[in-house]
Amino acid sequence: MILEILFCLFIVLYWVSEGVSEGWTWANKTRQKKNKLICLHMGKGHAGIMDYHAWRILENLGIWGTVILSVLLGYNDIPFKKFFFLGLGSLLIGTCLYEFALNYVNKNTIWKPIDFKWHILGYDIPWWGGKRVLALPIAGVLTILYAIIF
Repeated sequence: MILEILFCLFIVLYWVSEGVSEGWTWANKTRQKKNKLICLHMGKGHAGIMDYHAWRILENLGIWGTVILSVLLGYNDIPFKKFFFLGLGSLLIGTCLYEFALNYVNKNTIWKPIDFKWHILGYDIPWWGGKRVLALPIAGVLTILYAIIF
């Protein structure tokens, strides 16, 4: 059970760290200096708890932790169905936290005020604004519970 929990946490760690660093990339100079999560240089008038490169290191730890734990879970003969639903649930939770982190760093709010479209690979994928995005972590937790119980 510890490996499964760590697997989920490493996926979420990746997404949160990616959201913070990507939010900083899109932020204007004022937001880059005033947000409380990330800064360019520690201790030089910036408010962030960690600098840009520390967040990038956390992204990499999230990726490597997920990969290593995937292998370890395979050695422990975890059923594919359980592995899949643990990963899917963590992805849903992580995606929501990614959006929160990106929006906070970039715009000083965790909520996107309006519905919008993701522009990915030439497709426009509709997405929710506001608090409806909370459906993601709720679905994620339910998916992880499904993986554990069944």
